[in-house]
Amino acid sequence: MSTKRKFVDNTAIPVNTLLEEQSSRALRSWRSTRADNFHAPALNLMRAAVANVAMLGEPRWRDAAAGDPAAAVAIALAMGPENSQALKFDMCMTALVVCACTGDAASCLVIAWMLKRMPNSKRREKRLAASWSVRAMRPLLARVGDGSLT
Repeated sequence: MSTKRKFVDNTAIPVNTLLEEQSSRALRSWRSTRADNFHAPALNLMRAAVANVAMLGEPRWRDAAAGDPAAAVAIALAMGPENSQALKFDMCMTALVVCACTGDAASCLVIAWMLKRMPNSKRREKRLAASWSVRAMRPLLARVGDGSLT
């Protein structure tokens, strides 16, 4: 079995390089994608990107990478938005997005908070943050809409 993949121009690129590029994109996607635009294939790539990574000095990482929202929130808050240029930060935020997309409202709110407070945060980050805040409130809004909170 070949470990090379051919493209249209017959340039062979190792499959491992392709996987690394996909993982790299998956780790950065939280910075540019609205909350409602994360779909199953993207989330699967994100899960895979953090699944086999060890984070030295962070005992909660395994739980966060496995989808534990409390662990992911704790790590992200401990890092803070001032570390937003580090790969470690992108890994934490990716784990947080996975938790948020499985329905954890706290994860959504932490993502929104981080986006608003990142250094050089501009209009785009604030709009992305708003999308995460809306996603966090969606279950509550649905309960109000169906009359179960009256």
